[in-house]
Amino acid sequence: MLTPIAESPEETRPRTARSWSSRLDPRRVRWDLVTWLLVATTAVGSILRLAGLSWGLPLTLHADEWVVVDGAIDMASRNSFEPGYFFRPDHLEMQLSYIAYQAYSHLLHGVSPEVQFAQDEATFYLISRSITALFGIGMIVVAALIGRRFSRVVGLLSAMAVAFFPPFVENSHFATPDVPLTFACMVVILGCIRYLESRGWPDLLLACLGVALAFTIKYPGAASALMIALVVVVTAVIDRRWSRVITHGAGAIAAVVLMIFLVSPVLFTNIDAVLEQVRGQNSTGHLGADGLGWSGNLVFYAQDFASEAGLLVVVLAAAGAAWAVRDRMLAALPLMTGAILWVVLSSLELHWDRWGLPMYLTPLLLAPIGLTRSWVALRERFPTARLVPVGAAVVSGLALLNLVVASTATTARFLATDTRTESLDFSTDNGFSIDNSIVEGYTPLSPGVPRLFFDKFSVADGEIRVAETGDGATAPTVVMSSSGMSARFQAEAKYVDQQTVYRLLDEQFPVLQRWTSTPEPEATALEPLSIVRHVDYLGSMLRGGLVGPDITIYSVPDDRR
Repeated sequence: MLTPIAESPEETRPRTARSWSSRLDPRRVRWDLVTWLLVATTAVGSILRLAGLSWGLPLTLHADEWVVVDGAIDMASRNSFEPGYFFRPDHLEMQLSYIAYQAYSHLLHGVSPEVQFAQDEATFYLISRSITALFGIGMIVVAALIGRRFSRVVGLLSAMAVAFFPPFVENSHFATPDVPLTFACMVVILGCIRYLESRGWPDLLLACLGVALAFTIKYPGAASALMIALVVVVTAVIDRRWSRVITHGAGAIAAVVLMIFLVSPVLFTNIDAVLEQVRGQNSTGHLGADGLGWSGNLVFYAQDFASEAGLLVVVLAAAGAAWAVRDRMLAALPLMTGAILWVVLSSLELHWDRWGLPMYLTPLLLAPIGLTRSWVALRERFPTARLVPVGAAVVSGLALLNLVVASTATTARFLATDTRTESLDFSTDNGFSIDNSIVEGYTPLSPGVPRLFFDKFSVADGEIRVAETGDGATAPTVVMSSSGMSARFQAEAKYVDQQTVYRLLDEQFPVLQRWTSTPEPEATALEPLSIVRHVDYLGSMLRGGLVGPDITIYSVPDDRR
């Protein structure tokens, strides 16, 4: 057990880091500095999320953003606050976008959103991306509130970890559900920690609100309810209030269901559409994102976190978990929400790095505890040793520098020119269109759609030809290919026929023009190497390097049409 059963009220309350954080030497910690650093962290984290939100526009380069934007426009066209799409379901983001679209269109243009959207799609994508960025900024604030339950220093470090974690910065630039979902999971964590301290309904309902919001954002968010069940049972056992399992447990279930209904009643009234999407999305066959199995998915997310956060953060997170167990720090239990999601979501057939965002909350919020608690222990064990503060400064400074440099490089990527934008100008100048071109996904004429083009070719006797077109169809003059698609097929040996097409195109079709992006820094968990690579990448961005997939435009020979 994490906390022994005791009779006195004082002993039944969970231990937090406050007991050991109070042993930090007040002469060495300037608490006013903590406040200013927290403000600065929030400001810089906000800039990293807001800068570059217009990336790619007016081209829509992300394959998934249309769900939120088109969903909100569909609501506007029906003059209804009930979303009509159920894909993830993204209902909360659609509703927020709907409200923002209405205000923007009517106040600034005097027309309805669908009318203005027909004239200017880009602004609506920018609005929905801004809503995601606000969720990302909110994550910094909630991280500080979570860490503050342990100590002010932990609150500051937690805010820094969330503010500068590169995947959080990257996905805050997209009108997609992963950052809003992570924010909702953090609300669950905060509510559960407060409930462990108060045993009160307001804090339990706060956690329930987080679960409800998570579900209306993305169906797997329902798994965060497992943490509410866990803390209700644990507190009931500690306090020997067995009836609380029934009263608070049933009350939490009812509250979650009611809150979901209040946010999006259509999830209940159109339950068949919900069930169809839930069943359909957990399927195999998604190019480059299936086939690992449960254990393979666990390893995938663990490796992804280590390469993004760095080895020192991983070690500090492990230390935080160890100290939480040693000190029977019950308030740290809700921090395991991310670990629960890691185990549950890894059971899905597919895996995507962005799905790991809520999972990564556990190590990111444990690492500040590991750092501060280890500092206290070392200072008590070696009170006069000068190497202790020096070592702590080096470890924390190196870990933070790695995150700051990497997140800055991430934002710089959104400020640079994308290859699809650059190649579109060339295509327009030369009269290339969807009618006279063979187009693969993630190319200038299909910038944000994973489009296949293999059926447009025939291969025989080692020669590749353009397949016969229908009567009256224009014979294609060029072929557009993108590494955004080809890399997925090249990565797996089973795609022999597709790899043959790419090889023969390179060998037999003349290259008309090629755009090569600056290679992204190779992933590594070693902080010094990661810093060097990201600094070099930043230099390339400053020198005008392109970002995005490599794009090649081939000329179709006359004898191959």
